[in-house]
Amino acid sequence: MKAKELILLALAPVVVCCTGRQGSAESETESSWATTSLNIKTPIAPDDTLCYQIKIELDTLSADNSLARNLSSAICENLLPGRNETSVGSAMTALGDSLETEWKEIIADMYDPESDFNDMFQYHFAVSGKPLDNGRDDILSYKMTTDCYLGGAHGSYMVNYYNFDMNTGKLLDIKDIVPADKEQAVLKAMEEQLCKDFDATDLPDLQSKTGITALGDLYLTNNFCFKGDSIQFLFNQYEIAPYAAGLIKVTLPCP
Repeated sequence: MKAKELILLALAPVVVCCTGRQGSAESETESSWATTSLNIKTPIAPDDTLCYQIKIELDTLSADNSLARNLSSAICENLLPGRNETSVGSAMTALGDSLETEWKEIIADMYDPESDFNDMFQYHFAVSGKPLDNGRDDILSYKMTTDCYLGGAHGSYMVNYYNFDMNTGKLLDIKDIVPADKEQAVLKAMEEQLCKDFDATDLPDLQSKTGITALGDLYLTNNFCFKGDSIQFLFNQYEIAPYAAGLIKVTLPCP
């Protein structure tokens, strides 16, 4: 049997206004978090016990203000880049339909009922999204995690952070956090911290030991989150290093 569900679950209300800063009237509206879920589990072929699965569970803000709208837009763009979906629910459903269509074509073309390797078609695509406790009242940090296996030698795991100004609802860019005149100093601090974290003497030694910068130079990524007075940058697989290096995180004092 095929299970396919789209569920909207209201959670406890939370206040999204910031403290210690003057905010707009819009930012002082009480909002509640809700969780939208999609769960698809389908046999890879008739009468086969093996299944592929699509599981998405995302927290969103249920309010009519810029913070809630911009969060939803960021989530939709993560799920379906360039598709301009109008709601998280519609983006989630469209993604599920798109993946199922693609997978069914692949499986139909390659599936062999007598094969011992049909378990390779047990694809999975799981996405979760939740707000983070970042130790700050003025910024909402949100984490989206994607864990998937789409065939091949191994799966993939990615984390994306989004940060919003609680007063205006604006999605923050790293240029909003690091002034232009401090960019080189922050990059140097990032290099020094990574060398310290991995017991490397310099950047070539770091690359030799970890693979970091083998696929690209360090840069001020928009994939960051706050941890109180610190900022953590995150590079996903293949961004600046091979798959074996995993997720690369470096934490620095806020500039």
